[in-house]
Amino acid sequence: MSSSLLNESEARRNVNYLAGLDLIISLGFGLIMPLFPLYLSYLADNATDVGIQVGILFSSFMLMRAILAAPFGNLSDRVGRKKIILIGSFFYAILAILFTVPESWSGLLFVRAFQGVASAMVWPVSEALVIDSSPPSMRGASLGKIVMASNMGMVIGPFVGAALFGIAHRTLGFSLGDSYRFPFYFTAIIAFCGGLLVWRNVTDAVVPRESKTKLSLRQIARPEGVDRLGLRNLRVLYANAAMEGFAFASIGPLMALFLLFRFPNLGGDTIPVIVGVGMGLGALVAYPSGRMADRLGKKKVFVLGGYLAFVGTMLIPMGGLLGLVIVFLAMRSMAFQVSSPALRALQADIVPEAIRGRLIGVLESMSNVGSVVGAIAGGLLWDYFHGIDLGLPEPFDGTVIPFVISGLLGVFTVSMVQLLVKDGRA
Repeated sequence: MSSSLLNESEARRNVNYLAGLDLIISLGFGLIMPLFPLYLSYLADNATDVGIQVGILFSSFMLMRAILAAPFGNLSDRVGRKKIILIGSFFYAILAILFTVPESWSGLLFVRAFQGVASAMVWPVSEALVIDSSPPSMRGASLGKIVMASNMGMVIGPFVGAALFGIAHRTLGFSLGDSYRFPFYFTAIIAFCGGLLVWRNVTDAVVPRESKTKLSLRQIARPEGVDRLGLRNLRVLYANAAMEGFAFASIGPLMALFLLFRFPNLGGDTIPVIVGVGMGLGALVAYPSGRMADRLGKKKVFVLGGYLAFVGTMLIPMGGLLGLVIVFLAMRSMAFQVSSPALRALQADIVPEAIRGRLIGVLESMSNVGSVVGAIAGGLLWDYFHGIDLGLPEPFDGTVIPFVISGLLGVFTVSMVQLLVKDGRA
């Protein structure tokens, strides 16, 4: 049973405002993400190695999250979740402005790495606070709500980014480079507003622990308070987090490059919109799928969504028409948003409350380590294979290789959870 200090009204307020923060931060994140590969292509003057540059840029962000998610989770156990979330939100706003300064890929890499620090302070700790605020019977729904809010931000963001780019370039007459930088100012403003919302409306749900909850590697692998079945589940979830992070990160940063390569008439004001359309339906299913996980079993819902998500990944480059690509992109997004709340709730049920911040951070770190490797691998695969003739009919050229590898690895990791994890209603 949760030892939350909050009454039901305060708990719901926490979940709602933290969902609002995730919406705002994700809006800023989604606003600039589809423009990053295009901006790098502009800075590199369409060089042939942009894929690996995109991969390293993404990996620098995920690497810092991997290193710092667990320490910030530990710190939030000691000083309270709200303080860490607040600092991270305001730091995120400052870094958004700093993105407008560099004139080269190396400068963007530096800022992007520090943005990973801010992210490690916001997302894992925010998730831990939502879990603290919700009884076990409502965790799927609560996590579904913040996942839905986060993904609504990711959906709306590309449309806003495309609009801001279009206004800057076509209406205000900015240069191409300045037009790519323009959306970062909006990102800074909304991140600052998100921090203010947390400051005024969110309350820590549990009393911070005076002592450190520092865990050795042995304690991470075998934490106290977890029975034999829970221990096996936790170890499988560690492995799943790393492999799933690899599978998704090997494709996510490449979507804009793929669309630009396959449909060269698209540009900075249309590719973000296509990504947003493809993701739009996904944002709508996260909350109801979280409620479904509470009723039907968290593992069942995760496995169903996971299989569909990775099959959709493999189908994306096989759609020769833009409409089919958007359909498969939407399929991937919707299925992932079915599986994600269920997986997070399953993790929360296994992790002991006393060290929840720390272990949620460890799980986040495992996912981020996989993402670091996956983003670089995906970039290398893209640079080597895209456009290579495989001797097959169109559109089956080398472009499909990164997508198929990502999908097959994802199917494997979902199968691992299906076979090895028990959640009591599997």
